Amino acid sequence: MNLFQGVFLAAFLMALPGLLICQESSELSIALRKSPLVSHYSQEDFQGDTQFWTTTEDHLGVSYFGNNDGVVIFDGERWQKVSLPNHSSVRSLITSSKGKVYAGGFNELGIIEKQATGDYIYRSLLKDLDLEGIELENLWQVHEYKDYIIFRSFNELIAISGNTATHISANNSFVHSGIVNNRFFVQDAGFGIMEFNPEEMRLNKVFDFGRGSVVGFLPSGLQNELMAITREGSVFKMNLKNNEVYPWKQVLDKENQGQIISAIKFEEEYLLGTLGSKIIVLTEEGKINRNPPAFKDISNSSILNLFKAGNGLWVLLNNGLSYVDFDSPVSQLFQEGSVYDIYVGSDKIYLATNKGVYYSELQDGEIDKSMLEFRSIPNLEGQAWSITNLSGSLIVGHDRGLFELDGLRASQIGEVSGFWKVVGIPDSPNTFIASNYNGIYLLKKNGAIWSLQNKIKGFDESSRDILISDDANTFWVCHGYQGVYKLKLTEDYSRVYAVDHFTDRNGLISPFNVNVTRWEDDIVFTSNTGIYEFDEASNYFKPYEKLNSVLDSTFNTRKLIKKKDTAWIVQDNEVGFIDFSEDKPEVQKNLFLNLKGKLNRGMESILPMENGKVLIGATTGLFLYDTQTGEQSEDLVTEITGIRYVKDSREMAIANNSEMNLPVDTEIIRFEFATPRMSPSSEIEFSYILEGIDEHWSSWEETPFKEFTHLRPGDYTFKVRSRNLVGQKGEVSSASFRIPPIWYKTDVAFFIYFLGIIGLIILMIYVFRAKIISERRKAKMAAEKAQRLLKLEIEQLRLEKDKELIKQDKKLLEEDNIQKSKELANYTMMLVKKKDVFNETYENLQDFQKTLKTQGAKRNLRNIIQKLNNHRIGEEYMKIFDVNFEKVHKNFFRTLKEINPDLTKRELRLCAFVKMDLTNKEIAPLLNISVRGVETARYRVRKKLDVHEPNFLHFLENLPVNEKEEIF
Repeated sequence: MNLFQGVFLAAFLMALPGLLICQESSELSIALRKSPLVSHYSQEDFQGDTQFWTTTEDHLGVSYFGNNDGVVIFDGERWQKVSLPNHSSVRSLITSSKGKVYAGGFNELGIIEKQATGDYIYRSLLKDLDLEGIELENLWQVHEYKDYIIFRSFNELIAISGNTATHISANNSFVHSGIVNNRFFVQDAGFGIMEFNPEEMRLNKVFDFGRGSVVGFLPSGLQNELMAITREGSVFKMNLKNNEVYPWKQVLDKENQGQIISAIKFEEEYLLGTLGSKIIVLTEEGKINRNPPAFKDISNSSILNLFKAGNGLWVLLNNGLSYVDFDSPVSQLFQEGSVYDIYVGSDKIYLATNKGVYYSELQDGEIDKSMLEFRSIPNLEGQAWSITNLSGSLIVGHDRGLFELDGLRASQIGEVSGFWKVVGIPDSPNTFIASNYNGIYLLKKNGAIWSLQNKIKGFDESSRDILISDDANTFWVCHGYQGVYKLKLTEDYSRVYAVDHFTDRNGLISPFNVNVTRWEDDIVFTSNTGIYEFDEASNYFKPYEKLNSVLDSTFNTRKLIKKKDTAWIVQDNEVGFIDFSEDKPEVQKNLFLNLKGKLNRGMESILPMENGKVLIGATTGLFLYDTQTGEQSEDLVTEITGIRYVKDSREMAIANNSEMNLPVDTEIIRFEFATPRMSPSSEIEFSYILEGIDEHWSSWEETPFKEFTHLRPGDYTFKVRSRNLVGQKGEVSSASFRIPPIWYKTDVAFFIYFLGIIGLIILMIYVFRAKIISERRKAKMAAEKAQRLLKLEIEQLRLEKDKELIKQDKKLLEEDNIQKSKELANYTMMLVKKKDVFNETYENLQDFQKTLKTQGAKRNLRNIIQKLNNHRIGEEYMKIFDVNFEKVHKNFFRTLKEINPDLTKRELRLCAFVKMDLTNKEIAPLLNISVRGVETARYRVRKKLDVHEPNFLHFLENLPVNEKEEIF
């Protein structure tokens, strides 16, 4: 066996299980043959016990799950838990036709209600139904049948209608119950299959059955027949006409030893949940698929219950929850690396990735996740860029060079590394251009042999994006950072003889992110600023209006592929398509939102297929999209699930109604929202607007709530819409609310303000009128005052004239007073000198008398002395001094007398002499005392006047003078 045969045999053996699976899968319905998206929810999501027993869905699409903690509620965004009063597990849930959600646990049954504030509560019905104190045990199932809600325990059925509960006891033990073709059946262990008659409120036996415990009553497709599936895996058909039971299938074999836990009918098949083998599919024809590919991604093998939700399926596990979405238009086929190129052959699909080249076998050319199993091809590990079918051979552009792929065997062509891709040359079927990291190479095929020729000289730039021009031997090369090159090659492709380099001139605004491709028969250049074509005549790039009229030129269009009437594009990291068969073609991007930011920039890989399907390579793997199933079949409502506000740091809930008023001092208001009926298999995004604040809708984001802080008083309407990443859209929901104004901004306050303004205006008019009258009165008074002032001014002028005369008189008096002071001083000094001369003469005469010897002479001299003595300066002279002194210093003596009335004339004159600044020596003769006597007299006067300052003269000069006249 040679190497090729060995590789082929290994590949065949690896593909054999897939062939067998495909054969079984081809017998399933269309839904189960799809590649569904499976979403798993763990304890980290719902924060509760992981063992789930039952589920239901209300009219809004909110899901309720019963587990060992109670009820877990999921609205598509957030999980809430509701516990029963006795904290028992919940084994039974149902939504009635009236929209009520009933729950049953151990010795407990009631209703799950949603309050106006958005919170869920449990309301027990034990008291209303008069069931308090009764041992109900576990209520395993609940059904709505005609006008009754019927709970099943092992011991009895409890049929509830209104506030009445009817008990129907078991003969032995009620194992399972179900409704088929509008008939209620229950298995009574060891007794048979019973049917409930609501008119008679009794059970009628319809089948003898003792061959196991039934886990599901299902319709068989015939009106008078039902199927019973037992825990042991046996399937029985039961004829309601002849009441016969006969075995039909055994779904558990020797390799699948275990138990059937749950069973439902899903479209045309029966889904059987097992204890350890996930889900077994049984068709109406009796075909059994024990390993359906549709359920291979379910995370746990123990299936406790199944529930059909729309076109999806909730799978209740022993360790969490799974949701199987059969309607998802997207499925991820490969996730081992970044996909750069895709090639689909007749029997295989190949992927060029950052980890090498991968392949998978195809069955009948159909690409479906359940049928694919990718494996890497040896010798192609590392970065692969492209896979191209050239002349019947697959050529791989790789970081390590060029490779020819023959089946699963890769052989390198040449020894040069770093090739992007290979393009053909028109009219030269066996000659190709290989674009390299550092230029371009010539590649030829001679028979079955590929050979890498010489490097074409004259161009050494990276040529990742290359396209053959309509001109002979001419190529366009776009460089991501350096613009566009137009290369002209020689006839033998040995060298580039002309290079035209275009950057931000010749019509291109920027040299960055320019790509070249073909659109119909034209060569176009995509860029950050629109799409261009090159005009050879003017050597200029001009806008390509045929596409610019459809594609927004503000986006960077990097990829452009057209197949029939559909164009596939990549704009700013978003994939979209345009159907040009429509009257007004528009870019559709919603279906591909999950790829935003996950594309290989500049190396995007898009492969359109038939029937609206497309393969897209991304950094996270390979995705298959079905554009025809991306349309939603029902209206999806975006629900505002809760409104809360914060006041004084306390959070409070409020009901969403038409009269929603918030306190004026609301600090925060929070809106919570969800779209329960939107598939949980894809991320949901929301956009919102607060009318009264926002002018535009917000950008799309995954956060399922929005908070506003410190809103001003006013009327507001909050609106929210939703979408998911597979193209579904939720309708807009709204909530209007009002924040009342502060009391001084209310209507009553404004009315009062209005009245106040009117009153103020009236008051102002009154005040203005009063002011006018007052001004007139003031003007009159001012005129009168002016007249009076004029008279006063005249009088003042006269007075000023008199004052001037008085001033002149005063000046004359002062001058006279000064003159008199001088005269007084002179008179006083004259008296002093006169007395000095007299005393000296008198003393001389007395001395001369002593010298005379005759009595006659002595007598004559004595007479002369007597005459002189009679003319001494006496009291008459001092009185003259007193009068003159008083004229100059008025009331001086009177003021001294007021200080001390005991002052003598001599003491008053002493004070006058001191005030005149005479010395003790000058004062002594005037008072006829010695100098020592003057000092003694001054001391006595100072003591009488109580003078303490050392300068007696200073005291007398500052002595306050009384203006009363002095009378001596």
